[in-house]
This record gives sequence, C-alpha cells and structure tokens, in this order.
Amino acid sequence: MLGLYIHIPFCKQKCYYCDFFSVEYDVVLVNKYVDALIKHASQFRNQKINSIYIGGGTPSVLSLKQLEKLLQTLNNIFDLSEVCEFTFELNPESTSKEKLRLLKNFGINRLSIGLQSVEDNSLKFLGRIHDFQTFCNIYDIARKESFNNINIDLIYGLSNQTVKEWERDLKRALLFNSEHLSLYPLSIEEGTPFYLNSVTINDNIQRDMYDKAVEVLASNGYAHYEISNWTKRGRESFHNSNYWRNFEYIGLGAGAAGYLRKIRYKNIDDIEKYIAVCSLLKDAQSRCGNISSLEMESEYIGDELYKTEKIILGLRLLNEGIDVNCFNSSEHQIVLLECLKDKTLEQDNDAIKLSKEFIFVFNQIVSKFM
Repeated sequence: MLGLYIHIPFCKQKCYYCDFFSVEYDVVLVNKYVDALIKHASQFRNQKINSIYIGGGTPSVLSLKQLEKLLQTLNNIFDLSEVCEFTFELNPESTSKEKLRLLKNFGINRLSIGLQSVEDNSLKFLGRIHDFQTFCNIYDIARKESFNNINIDLIYGLSNQTVKEWERDLKRALLFNSEHLSLYPLSIEEGTPFYLNSVTINDNIQRDMYDKAVEVLASNGYAHYEISNWTKRGRESFHNSNYWRNFEYIGLGAGAAGYLRKIRYKNIDDIEKYIAVCSLLKDAQSRCGNISSLEMESEYIGDELYKTEKIILGLRLLNEGIDVNCFNSSEHQIVLLECLKDKTLEQDNDAIKLSKEFIFVFNQIVSKFM
C-alpha cells in the first residue's frame, strides 16, 4: 500500500486559528509551484499508488488551468490503476461548478469540504471568508456533479460556545447527510492571530461537546472509527486510515511529510527554496525518489521506534486497535498492563483498543508508550 499526499500551501486568507504552512495565493508563484510539483513528482515515476490526498492550504484556490495541469501530470507520471480513493480538499468560496466537473473528470472520487461552522458569526470569528449559504450552494453542486463521498469538517469549542449551541449546529450539519464527518476542537496555536489576541478555550466544555457529538452521531447512524472522524458504513477514509496503520506514503510539495523505506521526512517549508531545488532535479532521477536535497528533516525508523509508532498511531483507529503481539518489548508490556488495569485500554480478542470513555485524553495515554 503506497499513498500519495500533495500539499498546496496557498490560501486566499489564513484563518485565525491556523498554524499549517500556507501563504497568500499569487498566480505567478502558484504557476512556478505547480511546475515544481511536477518536477518533484517525476522522481517517483511509475510508482503504483493506492490512494491520493490533495490538501493544504486550500487546493481549490488553484485556477482551472493550474488544476488541469497538475491533475493531468499525475495521470502521466504515476501508475494510478489501483487508486481506490482520491481525495481533494476544498473551501466553498474558491470552488465552482467548473472546478468540480474538472475534478470529477480526473478521477477524484472524494471531497473534503471545510465548512467549520453552520453559523455565519462563528465563521467570521474563525476568520473564514465564506458564509453558510455559499457552502450550501457548493455542496448542492457537488451532489449534482455525482460526488457521492463527501466529508465535512467542523470545529467545536469556540469561545463562548455552549454545548446546546454545538448540538444544534451539529444537527444542522447532519441535514446534509454527508458520508463522513471530521470534528476538531478549536486549539490555540502559538503564532496564530488567536494566540496573539489571547483567545481562550475551555477544555472541560470541549470535552462535554465531544461527548455530545459521540451521542448525537451514534444515534444518526455514524460509526466512530477514528478519534476525530465519523463515517457511514464503508465510507472510512482509506488514505487517512493508512496513516494510522503506519503504511508508507509519498509527500510532495513544500512542507509536506512522507514516509518511505523506513525514513520519515518533511520537505523544506520555504516555497521559493522548494521551487529552486525542484528546478535542478532531472526527470526520473530515481524510481525510489532519491531527493534528500528537498528534505528539511528526516528520521530513520528502526524496529523499536517502528513498534512504538505503530502503537501510538494505531490506537487512533478505535474499531481496529493494535494487535496484542505488537506490545512485545518489556517496556511496552509494562505500560500495557498498567493501562489495562486502569481501563484506559481494553483487550478485544487479539486487539488492544482505546477505551471509549478515555478518547478525549488520548494524548496523555499514548505518551506513556514513548
């Protein structure tokens, strides 16, 4: 299983909570960046890909011409004969019927739409530049263009938001009957406008909101298969689930991460530098992509670290869990016994799973295995 992640680090405007690597859209810079992506991708020519995820940033901010060039190149460079899931992230304000039709024509079969809130006041608070009606219009067009696998992103735990308000908003989002929902608590990250303006959040209220989401979504037929993700039957994100299974994936683009041949790496997060380095690459330099000059940081994942990462990542998959045989080091066994005793983890036949009532404190639990 080999995934492909492509990072598009451009936005019309950066949201007030966002600390992902992105810059303001500039047509000339994006043209150069798409050319650089193509050079980067050529280093992996003919690799057989099982899933693709184009994220950002805001991939939908690219023009029709830029999108067509990028997507056509992917079809030319990679062996996409076994791609079962091809996801494209979009924001409502930068999407059109023409773009959605283009995506469909190039084999994209899953959309992830950044709604974040059904309330216009909350959208303004978050720094989003679309309103709820714009989302409704784009969602309707996507359905008419035959997209039948759509994820909706929502953020909860906003300042002064109550549990009742969150429940009401969640139920409004459910009216769209999307196949998948991703719910994220608002976090205040250093360097963001929210951080600089001392915006605060309440962890206890966020925990109550999380519990309410678990209750509401279960009663509406959504399976809670990953800590932040709910799905209808058979609509789990194949690509993202393979991250948690610790499978390999290629990371293309400035700031993108990848994991290949026991090396976990991150590309340089300077767009101009990324473009400059890619311009020096020769086509098909190596089928394995020997392009260390693009890497800002990398780490060899030896056997012991691999086992630790497999536990930490795999416990996110609530239904699968981790094979008990993965806990075969003395250190892991000691921690496992402690967690089974205090019931933060539970054993289901040969699988070790995160106990549902402790999902919200997941990071505290898995830190014991580090």
